[in-house]
Amino acid sequence: MAERLAAAGIAMEIDARIGQANETDHARAGARILAYLIDSIVLFCFSIVFLVAASLVLFMDSDQGRDEITNGESWAVIGLLLANLPAWVLCNVLLTHKRGQTVGQYVMGLGIVAEDGSQPELGKLATYWLALNPLVFHPIMAAVWLFLVWVLLAKTTNEVAVIVAASMALLCFVAPVAGLAFMLSDPQRRTIHDRLSGLRVQRLQ
Repeated sequence: MAERLAAAGIAMEIDARIGQANETDHARAGARILAYLIDSIVLFCFSIVFLVAASLVLFMDSDQGRDEITNGESWAVIGLLLANLPAWVLCNVLLTHKRGQTVGQYVMGLGIVAEDGSQPELGKLATYWLALNPLVFHPIMAAVWLFLVWVLLAKTTNEVAVIVAASMALLCFVAPVAGLAFMLSDPQRRTIHDRLSGLRVQRLQ
């Protein structure tokens, strides 16, 4: 409870500074920004697990670093790092389906609901997470896509794959900025993924 009160105070200060306070049940901009930052920390910890797993595979397959890394080992590491993305999406779809909120939203006293205030359907939650959600298209994820670009340039001549991976990395920087701009300009503080999924984030009583 104490962390919620402290976070709410910070959110109100942010709202006052950007002039975004409102009296409706829609989530305030400050609360959504802080929830995003908290969830970003969760994403970082989640990603570390996959990074450690990939490092261990590479360490063991290369005879504790004494042998050269083969193409197969490189792609195995890439596969493990990329597995972070679907695993993160799946965990969040299931979490928000069961609880109606992410960890950051829980701390900030927010919840995801349908436009009529009912519990979101699973399909709409999947759209919510895949439709340029800045917690999926996140700068942390950009590091994985950029690493894939580097490996593709070194190991193959597949220009299409390089372009796709580079585009995904670029989206990971564009999506958070676009989402923030869209939210600040919307009276109900909705972002791009809110609109596309037909869901909204509200303050919980």
